[in-house]
Amino acid sequence: MPSYYDIDTILAEEELLVVKPSFDFSLLAHLDPDSSHLQRRSRKRPRGGDDDNDDNSDNDTADNSNGGLPEGTKIKMPLWAVERWALLGFIRFPALPRHYGRKMKERLEADPISVDLRSKNEHYFQTGMLLVNLLLRASYVALRHSSASRRSRQSAAQNAHTIAMEQSAQQARMLQRCLLSTMMGRRLCRNFDWALSSLDSNGMEDDVSSHVNKLTELERNMFVRGVEASGAVGRWREFGCSRMGISAVVLKMQQRQQQHGVQMTAGDGKEEKPSKKRVVSPLGGDAMRAF
Repeated sequence: MPSYYDIDTILAEEELLVVKPSFDFSLLAHLDPDSSHLQRRSRKRPRGGDDDNDDNSDNDTADNSNGGLPEGTKIKMPLWAVERWALLGFIRFPALPRHYGRKMKERLEADPISVDLRSKNEHYFQTGMLLVNLLLRASYVALRHSSASRRSRQSAAQNAHTIAMEQSAQQARMLQRCLLSTMMGRRLCRNFDWALSSLDSNGMEDDVSSHVNKLTELERNMFVRGVEASGAVGRWREFGCSRMGISAVVLKMQQRQQQHGVQMTAGDGKEEKPSKKRVVSPLGGDAMRAF
């Protein structure tokens, strides 16, 4: 589960999704950009006509005039805002975004290296995995409710919602496989090739801007880490390794062992005399000094 304060996750959840309400929403007409146009249109009365037509038109535009959002209206909302509604079954997902659709999957399967994913979404893979997780969880909740209410009769709307969520789950699994194969396949190998090319003498002269501009944030971070690692390997091969110092963990362990030994000797009531070592003075004589 991503961290709540992770900046990359916050930016990845800004992806707009097309959703449809499962029933009429009251006082949420502002979510539909066409609602203001419908409200202005509902205020206008036709000059001629029967009373029955006037009554029907009043009934059709009652929700819009009251600020309601009719069932089945297509609206766009960010990923972070629809999570709770999707788990409660308040909304449906008619289709995935275009850059996660069928045509995009075919392009990624054909040639994943040449596709500019950054122009679609800077956090393409993170957003895709969050979307997959949401669709799978929402479909699981919908199927659990439908199996629990089998004894009672279900309405046609509930059956349609269950079928739609099953289709969304299938699309989510296909999208998950496509994302994993794209991220861990030839695209990753090419990214490593460009990163490791900095070890060569001619590698530093290559222009990698055309390659880096197509990478998402996740792939750019991997590229930067790869370049840093390759640079460290190059420095190690050129200058070698210096003398390794004692680890801080080992020093702490030695200090603890010494303290523990002092406490044990103090508990026995015996005092240890300081050991004497032979030290050669600068003048050439020997001096006995206690350490």
